[in-house]
This record gives sequence, C-alpha cells and structure tokens, in this order.
Amino acid sequence: MNAIVKKRLSRILPPYLFWSVALYILNNLGELQKFDLLSLLRDILTGSVMPPYYFIVVIVQCYGWWWLLVKLRVLEARKVLVLGLTIQTIFSIFFYLTALKYISIPLPLMERWIFSWILPFSTGLFLGSSYDRIQPVLEQKKKPILVATILFYLASIWEYYLISEVNSEGWFLRSFFKISAQGYAIWFVLSILAFSKSIALPTRVSGLVKILAAYSFPIYLLDSTVVKYVLLVFYKFSDQVNPLLKLGFLVTGTLFGCWAIIYLLQKVMPQKYSLYILGI
Repeated sequence: MNAIVKKRLSRILPPYLFWSVALYILNNLGELQKFDLLSLLRDILTGSVMPPYYFIVVIVQCYGWWWLLVKLRVLEARKVLVLGLTIQTIFSIFFYLTALKYISIPLPLMERWIFSWILPFSTGLFLGSSYDRIQPVLEQKKKPILVATILFYLASIWEYYLISEVNSEGWFLRSFFKISAQGYAIWFVLSILAFSKSIALPTRVSGLVKILAAYSFPIYLLDSTVVKYVLLVFYKFSDQVNPLLKLGFLVTGTLFGCWAIIYLLQKVMPQKYSLYILGI
C-alpha cells in the first residue's frame, strides 16, 4: 500500500512543484525584487499558483484518505461509499448555507478539502472494486441510466437559474458542488460504463485517446498558461467567427500547444528527468 501511494505521488508532486515554482516566477517577472517565499509556499500548499492547481491538492488528499482507510481497515466498498455519501451530504449542506449567506465560511478553501469531493472519489473506489459485477448490470439498464443522466443535467441548469434568483455567490452557481451537478457527474460516469461496449472507436481515434490519456497530467499543468497565448491569437484573428468555431479553435489550439511543448521537452530533456517535470 505504502509503495503504491509513493509511486503515484512521485508522478504528481515533483511536476506540480516544478511548474508551480516556474509559473510563479513567470507570473511575477516584473516584481521579482518583491519575491516572497512565504507567499509561494502558501500558493503551493493551497494550489493557488494557477486556478486549476487546487485540484492537485485535492488529489494528494485523496491518496492520504485512501491510505487512512486501509490503515483503519475500512476496506469494504459499500462502507466506503456510505461514508463518502454521509460526508458529502454534510459538506453540501454547509456549501448551500454559505452560498446563500446563512453562515460564513471561506468557500475557496472549502473546495480544496477532500471532503468536498469525497462522494465521487468513494464512488470511483466502489465501481473499481466491483467493476466486473456492476458493468453487466449497468448494460442491462441503459435507458433508465441515460434518462437519469439527462434529468440530472437539466436539473443542474434549472438549479443554476433558481439559485441565481436568491443572490447566491456567483462562483457557486458555476461550481460542481451543487447537488444536481454532483448527481449529473456520477450518472454521466454510470452512463459511460453502461454504453462502453456498444461504443466502438476507430483504431486511429482510440490510439489518439490513449496518447491524450498518457499526456493528460502535463496537459493539465500547462493548459492555463498556454490558453492565454491562444486567446491572444483568438482575439486578433477571429472577431466575426461563429461561436462554435471559436470554441473549436480554443480547444484545439490549446491542446496542440500543450502537446507541442510536452513533445519538445521530452526530446530535449534526459529521459530520467521527464518523470519529475512532466509526470510521464
């Protein structure tokens, strides 16, 4: 168990630390004389160097939670799922009370706690441990699962506008922490499992998906930085373009930009260092 956790964290923490320091310096080039080691340390611990980096802090906590469950011998998948559902429900209540201004809790910090994400994590553990038994059952119930997924998706849209009428926090309206959004995320995963054997990708497409999966972590680390420069090109050359084409340009431009940087770094760096900088 300890060996597994150490191996997985070794693919996450060194690249995260490298890019956090590098991007902190890049973002503060004009004020390096005011470099503050304590603020850098705080941003690394809270995942605040770049907006999406907070989720790496959550992932590290997930591995710590997994280790704690093993140590406490809470290994039965159903117990883990029930525990996750209980904790998630409690935190969801606090989220709503805070978002609706009944209590005051720092919401940006709450989203960095594993307890705010514990139900999806517990559901993943449950599905992983019982996949061979659950997947055939899900295949037999494709239509109800698809209907539930669509209903939760529509509910998430409805809840967005409902909460906006009561002057909720703007970030909460767009967040994953609304109950409808959490339900949609879980049902969406179940629908993928239900239809997984009936959706056959062409060989070339599946090969591309495998490459993207292998590069997913470094792409995640680089995305927020690369998209800034893609946006510069976007605003300069695509003023009157259809919104869908704009979205396609941003997605493909950012993806290929990240891909090119990763490819060049792999070619330039000694292979033994790619793990520490890219996590590959």
